Amino acid sequence: MRIAMVAAVVAALFVPGTAHAALALEDLGTLPGDLRSTAVDVNDSGAVAGNSYGAGTSQHAVRWDKFEQIRKLADLGFDSGATAINRDYVVAGYAITAAGQSQAVKWNSSGALTQLTVPGATSSIAYDINDSGTVAGSATINGVTQAVLWASWGEATVLGEGSAQHVTTGNTVIGTSGGNVVRWNSSGVRTVLDAGVFLGANQLGDATGTVGGNGVLWLRNGKKQLGSGARPFDITDNGAAVGDLASQAVRWDVTTGAVETLAPAPSRASEVNNSWVVAGTVGTSAATWDMSGTQTVLPSLAGASRHSVAALSEVGHVAGVATFADGTYRAVAWR
Repeated sequence: MRIAMVAAVVAALFVPGTAHAALALEDLGTLPGDLRSTAVDVNDSGAVAGNSYGAGTSQHAVRWDKFEQIRKLADLGFDSGATAINRDYVVAGYAITAAGQSQAVKWNSSGALTQLTVPGATSSIAYDINDSGTVAGSATINGVTQAVLWASWGEATVLGEGSAQHVTTGNTVIGTSGGNVVRWNSSGVRTVLDAGVFLGANQLGDATGTVGGNGVLWLRNGKKQLGSGARPFDITDNGAAVGDLASQAVRWDVTTGAVETLAPAPSRASEVNNSWVVAGTVGTSAATWDMSGTQTVLPSLAGASRHSVAALSEVGHVAGVATFADGTYRAVAWR
């Protein structure tokens, strides 16, 4: 009876996936006069957040809504950068101030900017935003980098020394502190997971990374070792993790420990959603794999020598970057 109940709960977590359906490639382009662009995140409506780059180090946070042209997000008169987008088209990131410091910000659906302040901070940056509008990031206070959580209405909670890099739907935070991977619960209580490298997390507070060259999953009920050379980049809410092992794209079944090789080397599984649909790369091409492991090589941008994947939505939209032989690159989407 208990096994049946668990199976029912797991089945209920699966989201119908569409990433196995034909995805059209879109060259997202750049702002007028700019030379390069990157995509950093995509939501379930197909809206992509990213950055457009001009000459030198000039850059601007942008958003590409589906069926619309590139939109420059407001700034403070200087450079800006986007890091994440939520279901309501709210983008998190930073804007450079007149003093040359990074200021954590978020942009609403119309592109208007809100500064995310922290008392006593000289600089700050926002790294992630959940669908409720809660933002995770860091701020420098008295010369020390502190992890920060901003409520949707802007109130800042300083969690302690470190950097908050992921926030779940329940406001659990994953990040780093002093070389350690750490988790803060919604009350701000910190748990050190390991001295290691943080690579990814899900919406339940599980995290992925490496410790001394070994792949690790830090689950809510304990740690799971994936072995030497494993690099898990992402994890679902319902029992799958993806990454690479011996330069091959793999998918791990977290419950059974089974390892599924998705493609031969060189390949990488970068992102996975709750339908167990995976997005990554095979050679120089972007690809997806459905739940059964069937591979689809995504269309390539004409003239591009390499494609990479930056983000995958729950409904199968993929955002990434196409790189050209001359070293330039442009944001692309398969949606």
